[in-house]
Amino acid sequence: MKSIYLAIMAQLKEEVPALRWIDLDCGQIDNQRERPAVAFPCAIISIALNNCEDLHKTAQLCRATVSVRIAQNQPVNRTNSEAKEEIRETALEKYDLINKVINSLQGFDTSEFNPLSRRGQSIERRTDGLFVCRIDFVTEFEESWVEED
Repeated sequence: MKSIYLAIMAQLKEEVPALRWIDLDCGQIDNQRERPAVAFPCAIISIALNNCEDLHKTAQLCRATVSVRIAQNQPVNRTNSEAKEEIRETALEKYDLINKVINSLQGFDTSEFNPLSRRGQSIERRTDGLFVCRIDFVTEFEESWVEED
């Protein structure tokens, strides 16, 4: 999984330079009482193995979900139908960054894993003023290891 994380991090760093911080998800943005120790906007990445099937005793086919949480600390602006168009457009710019991340990762692969495919996307409800979008991608890869005596 290390190689998947490093490849995704490198891809985002190269393709989405607006991201100021890319990191493995260790709960950095989950404590809503303190300011997170990240630079915004950021991408926080986690990888979960959903299903692993034995190919033989030292190899498995793994199906994984790669979750990318995009956190932005933009102030809340008016997005309602009565807001002036330029105010609404500025308020909705946060979706432009999300689309850049999706465009960067959809179909991305290496020799280590199959192409990423977006399977879901949601906005987290928060009380700390952060705008956080979670994007879930799925992929498959073969993992093998050497038997030790």
